[in-house]
Amino acid sequence: MEKGLIIVLCSFFFCFATHAQQTNKNWMQDLNRDLEQFRACDNVVTAGINPCNKFIGSALSTVYKVNDFYSKELGRHLLVSEIASYLKENQKWSLLGKGFEQTALVQAQELANAGKAVVAIYLNQEGIGHVSIILPGELKPSGTWGFQVPNSASFFISTPDKSYVGKGLSYAFERPLLNGVLLYARNY
Repeated sequence: MEKGLIIVLCSFFFCFATHAQQTNKNWMQDLNRDLEQFRACDNVVTAGINPCNKFIGSALSTVYKVNDFYSKELGRHLLVSEIASYLKENQKWSLLGKGFEQTALVQAQELANAGKAVVAIYLNQEGIGHVSIILPGELKPSGTWGFQVPNSASFFISTPDKSYVGKGLSYAFERPLLNGVLLYARNY
């Protein structure tokens, strides 16, 4: 009887763990659709919130089926500064390292390829910043950073035409920002 219970519990855990690490099978197609919608988004700020901001938080869900950047209490996706606080304070996420650490960049790509959510974030002292989603793919050489960088997607609120899916992470953050770029991975 005890052995049967152990098998059932192990089976349950395996099913749960496997589900927690799966990416959306159509993530590339869905994320490119989101990118088109983002570029067409009406960038009119209402009550201090840009409605196009939702694409930054929803990209995580589109790729990794993780809705961590949506706040039920606020009834909206988190702003970049709120995401930065969430990542730093929430035990669901762990800091991998900084953007200038090749081992953190490699680990970020490996985790994304394993179906685990990974993001890169930069926030300046005024609370203004940017978030990129690390995508499954391959490391790419970056002439500006001088490192192999992971595949990524970014939605730029102030310059929507610069937004992209499937470029190296260095495309999202200029070299002078590199020291402040942090890589976080979701714990499963």
